[in-house]
Amino acid sequence: MIDARLLAPLAAAMLLVMPLATLAQDARDEWPEGSAMHTLSVQSGRLQAHRAELEQAHAGLLEALGGDPADPSPLVRSLASHQAQLLAYVHGDCELAGTLTGAGGAWPTVHGFSCEIESIAARLEVVRAATACLRESGPGARQYEQFGCLQPLVAWSMEGN
Repeated sequence: MIDARLLAPLAAAMLLVMPLATLAQDARDEWPEGSAMHTLSVQSGRLQAHRAELEQAHAGLLEALGGDPADPSPLVRSLASHQAQLLAYVHGDCELAGTLTGAGGAWPTVHGFSCEIESIAARLEVVRAATACLRESGPGARQYEQFGCLQPLVAWSMEGN
């Protein structure tokens, strides 16, 4: 179980999508298949499912690090913060990408959701690989082994620096 203080930033990021997603869900049956609103509804559902899957995978990653959930280590706090901030960045980046398509109506949001789905799917692969690496290393792994498992989560590398 992760400390509630660590989940607050993630919850805030999730709230960015919820109002539009709820609106789209209510309208799914009212719009013809292939329309922007119907597609928005479908993509909204996919995005929510991907976010839930990533949230579960990330919780597994933090659990694989072990420690006391009531008093998380600086590494666990940093990973939780990183995840929440990454999701907020992806949302903003994809929202801009959707807008830059120049499409009309709800299509920019549809494109933005598609972008988020792809970004989250890629992140999910990295989180799962890091978790598998940590579990293979075992609970007695040295810190540098853990760090090696977690390095793919960040875009920057100290190699060559």
